Amino acid sequence: MPDWTGKKILVVEDVETNMLFFKAALAKTNATILWALDGFESIRLCQSNSDIDLVLMDLRMPKLDGFKATEAIKAFRPMLPIIAQTTYTEDVDTERLFESGCDAYLPKPIRLEDLINTISRLINK
Repeated sequence: MPDWTGKKILVVEDVETNMLFFKAALAKTNATILWALDGFESIRLCQSNSDIDLVLMDLRMPKLDGFKATEAIKAFRPMLPIIAQTTYTEDVDTERLFESGCDAYLPKPIRLEDLINTISRLINK
């Protein structure tokens, strides 16, 4: 398990059980985990926390979806890595996903190994 002490990861997720998965999966990495319940909150947190190192963005959320939230975040933090994640794998428009600014994509259910490898690839750029 990598040591991400001093790294801050924002999980944007409206389903509490999914957030609990990310919290448990990343616990041994020593990263600080922040949680946003919707796209608007993710934008606000990225604006007020310039030390966020990576975002795990759910695409399907109430109020503001992950596509629009990613576009907004990338407008003021273009180098911030954003990993899209969603359970809707069959109808996900991957072209739109990457056009919105996502750097990677993880379909749910997410395998721990894929999560760690994808974050590792992006968090240390």
